[in-house]
Amino acid sequence: MAHRITITSRLPAAMRGDLEAMLFFNTRQHRVRDGIEATIERFGLPEIVERDGYLRIRVAGRAEVQSLFAVHEEGERARPVGAVVYVRDTFERITVVHVGVADDYAVGGRHGDERVLLRLLQEIRRVARRTAGIRHVEFAYTRTRLREATA
Repeated sequence: MAHRITITSRLPAAMRGDLEAMLFFNTRQHRVRDGIEATIERFGLPEIVERDGYLRIRVAGRAEVQSLFAVHEEGERARPVGAVVYVRDTFERITVVHVGVADDYAVGGRHGDERVLLRLLQEIRRVARRTAGIRHVEFAYTRTRLREATA
């Protein structure tokens, strides 16, 4: 049966367990632990909240954070396989502050060739290009500029 990966800003509340596992119990977190700790110190701890039957990720002390989710859909079944949380932290910059990718969709995983993280980051670049004033997108874990957003 064919499957597809969709990118969305809304995740049904029924997917909470899968989202928690991916964000908070990810077996690959140790690879970027220092970056995660520094980002939490700078931006705050991520928290999953439900509103009107949908999930979003809130970061303590920042009302303006936004999230994108990659969802694997196959027939009637669906599950989140990636998530990014980002914030416009200056007039010219969006910073990706938290990331989670399901183990089987991460590099080296069974479905790693789907490039879930890359798809999510490309969508953030599209958001940046459509947002007035944004010139840069950065990834907080590494403090690396992904590319000029307006290019």
